[in-house]
Amino acid sequence: MSNESADHVDDTRGTPEGEAVDVPPPRVVYVDGKGLVSPEHADSVSQQGFYGLRLDDGRLLLEPVELLHLLERKRIAVVDPAGCLMSAKDIVNDRLPHDPDLWTRYLVFRDLRSRGYAVRQGFGKGIDFRVYSRGERPGTTTARQLVYVLKEGIPISLVDLDRATETASAARKKLVFALVDQNGEVSYYQVAQTVLPNRSGAV
Repeated sequence: MSNESADHVDDTRGTPEGEAVDVPPPRVVYVDGKGLVSPEHADSVSQQGFYGLRLDDGRLLLEPVELLHLLERKRIAVVDPAGCLMSAKDIVNDRLPHDPDLWTRYLVFRDLRSRGYAVRQGFGKGIDFRVYSRGERPGTTTARQLVYVLKEGIPISLVDLDRATETASAARKKLVFALVDQNGEVSYYQVAQTVLPNRSGAV
């Protein structure tokens, strides 16, 4: 038997023919409510769907909603700084005192991702997410829509509504309200800012 054949036998020893070898998902360290991916795995995790923010040291920083989504898809394993595995429930329970609407926002994030959109964190002032058109890559283009998440039965104040519409208008982006009902279903409503003329016709 040639060396090449011997090497082939060694590589497949103990593995049934035609069966793929399971590769454990990358481990993500959960620190201060976010996930840190090592430089070694940063590219593979990020390229799965435009997740995370690349840090100067090469690591990838994941937001809580991104952690939950990647966990649900079994693309990562999350551990605490001591190396103990964490579940999605562990993450939600840890963040709830700081972010009581995390699960509601996650439902919207997951729904948008399932529709094929790339989604990034918002920038405050009621803007929960920035949403890119299908096929567009964050970092090479700008988001087209801003998403404000609402829970059924909880009204939005006029002050918050005005702030959100002004933010979207200043950024020249479409504002969309994502309404999550009691069953976790998400509906979307586009919002536009309108200035009513006075009786003389002047604005």
